[in-house]
Amino acid sequence: MRSRLTVVLIALLAGTFLHVLGAEAQQTTLVVTGYGGRWSEVMKKALVEPFEKKHNVKVEVVTGISTEWVAKLMASGPDNPPFDVLFGNEPAFPIPRERGFFDKRNDTLAPNIKNLYPKALIGETSLAMFWGRIGLAYRTDSGIKKPTSWKDFWDEAYAGKRSTYAGVAAIKKAQPKLVDFSGTMEKQLEQKEAVLAVMHDAGTNDLKNRGIPVEWVAPVEGTPILDQVVQVTRGSKNKELAWKLIDAYLSPEVQTAFATELFWSPTNKTVKLPADVAKKVIGPGDVDKLVLFDWAQVAKQRPLWTEKWNREMR
Repeated sequence: MRSRLTVVLIALLAGTFLHVLGAEAQQTTLVVTGYGGRWSEVMKKALVEPFEKKHNVKVEVVTGISTEWVAKLMASGPDNPPFDVLFGNEPAFPIPRERGFFDKRNDTLAPNIKNLYPKALIGETSLAMFWGRIGLAYRTDSGIKKPTSWKDFWDEAYAGKRSTYAGVAAIKKAQPKLVDFSGTMEKQLEQKEAVLAVMHDAGTNDLKNRGIPVEWVAPVEGTPILDQVVQVTRGSKNKELAWKLIDAYLSPEVQTAFATELFWSPTNKTVKLPADVAKKVIGPGDVDKLVLFDWAQVAKQRPLWTEKWNREMR
């Protein structure tokens, strides 16, 4: 009797073990891109962990910057992409979009797309999940005057202490610290390597929230937009899950988390933010005033600009 019971128990345990192994073997891995640092922390807590639990999927986040991810995508070809979901800054995306690397937008699998501001829709494939206004950030403890205009960036009072993205003629005159990622400018402000920077409001407010004495200014001439854009790759083998992840990214809960923690402006018009957060981000009344660049046109001119940059700046 005891030996028969032992056999039954072994059989039950073996079946359970094999079931667990089978489940693990069948678990899908969804590869997505994302920034490191604070973005990664919020993304993991608000998006990745709940999504993994709900869908029994492993989300692998490849950290870096948009230009790196696009280079890997272009090298792999549209049918064998290294990522299922490609997220990042819009300037890098027009060329792969034009060449058919992205899946057509799917608001059936991602119904929150229907709640986006029309300005957040890009072509037939992509969408902006968050917006940030590009203006001037400065350290309030530096003794410099408060900037009010883009022209102030070239004031000699900031010589050797200003930071920006790349440019050519006027940048040659200003001789700022040049970077290709806004996170680098945040570090320069935090470490006092720069006291003035061309910066988005989200990064500035995050620094301020962590006790760094900085303020953000909207220059009187206007503020262009830094948009955080996402799309599913055309060759992804996990398109359904990929669109569901984007839908979760666009949900009021996740959009609120990024606005509250990192001060990125939601593009989902149904999101209701706490009053103290709402006053720091783009609101419904601001959307029509947003200045959006034609990045597709910029992409066509980039080779010429790069040649000019290499000729005059190096």
